Amino acid sequence: MSSRNGVLTLAALSTALLLAGCSADPLNIVVLSARAPGDKCDFSDDTLYNPQGSLDLTPYYLTDPATDPTAVPTVTGRYYQVFSWQNNLQPAPLSVGGQVIDPGTGNDFIADSIVYEYQYTDPSVALAPESSNLRAVITAGGTPDKNSVPADLIQPNARAAIEGSTAIDTSAQKLLVTFQIFGKLAGGSSNHTNKVTFPVTVYRRSTTPLNCFTNALVPNGGACGTPGRDQDVSCKSP
Repeated sequence: MSSRNGVLTLAALSTALLLAGCSADPLNIVVLSARAPGDKCDFSDDTLYNPQGSLDLTPYYLTDPATDPTAVPTVTGRYYQVFSWQNNLQPAPLSVGGQVIDPGTGNDFIADSIVYEYQYTDPSVALAPESSNLRAVITAGGTPDKNSVPADLIQPNARAAIEGSTAIDTSAQKLLVTFQIFGKLAGGSSNHTNKVTFPVTVYRRSTTPLNCFTNALVPNGGACGTPGRDQDVSCKSP
């Protein structure tokens, strides 16, 4: 977790520029930096950002297999991330005789889909683009401090391909996720955001399922309750 008010290292600055997703297109709906989850996974503070992520695909038990016959190992294969965004279009209210008859919401952007593309360091794994539905709205003139949009960065096919490979058992692999959001303005015209790239380091510390319950412990889910997100799969006191 980093603060924009702190001193950026060269690596963090490079990542911040990458996240800005600059484009020559005259884009008006712009996705900006990735927000850090904070202490409660609320992603509410726009001044804290997440320059990159990591994911440990070590399997673990959510319940004790010694007492729960239905217990099976699970793996955290998703990486949910929230990004700040802004709408550079302004409201265009319509007035007649000095009376506002339309508040000018035609420039509100309504997102309906998001397309993901992947670059992955393991050459044995080919990851094709994937898309998913998305429902998000940002009003005309919306600023990044008050507006955010979520992205489920590792989509099902990518997740299955990465989990099924063995390279992550011996060394961490780098996954670059590039996404772009599509939708329409409330006035009817199609629109889209810039492309944004976010890096995720993927690895599997162990292929043996972790059973925290044998030591009267529970899985450590971190701030977001997700074991393996930005930390090793591990145990903690209940």
